[in-house]
Amino acid sequence: MPSDHVSDNEALRLRRLVFYAADIDRINQTLLAFVKKANAQSVMLIDQEGHMVARQGFRQGEKDGAALAALVAGSFTSTRQVAKLLGEQDFRLMFQAGSETSLSITLLGERTLQVAVFSNQVKSGMIQVFCKELASQVEIILAEAAVRPVDPGQKLGANFSHEMKDQLDNLFGSL
Repeated sequence: MPSDHVSDNEALRLRRLVFYAADIDRINQTLLAFVKKANAQSVMLIDQEGHMVARQGFRQGEKDGAALAALVAGSFTSTRQVAKLLGEQDFRLMFQAGSETSLSITLLGERTLQVAVFSNQVKSGMIQVFCKELASQVEIILAEAAVRPVDPGQKLGANFSHEMKDQLDNLFGSL
């Protein structure tokens, strides 16, 4: 195999950030400190496909964080297209305010979204200040995770894709 060829498994790893337990612990500590300091109801870190990376705090009555993450990611993708139509490369911040709840979504790097939920009692200017501070802190953690060499003991096996397909077939039948 030529050295410039990337296996399917390696290509998957390159498209996704690799987080270790220590990364998630740091992210969770940072998010929890934000929830307490900013009086946020909750904050999530998700990838642009809507997969949850980390979450702290919970909004009363919120039933499905995974659905919220997926919908927010879809909404942000739509907003990126609006930005392009207006001649912008990107909108990096999206703010929505309802009668009781505000939502701040910030693009971190190129593939991660920070989603913060506040009650309407927190002023929008303060939300922006708190979210900008959090974004700076989380971007440092993400940058460190992105440049860290992959631990050779953590590589996907050569047959990972095939083995995963077999396991899924065993669980759900051959589709």
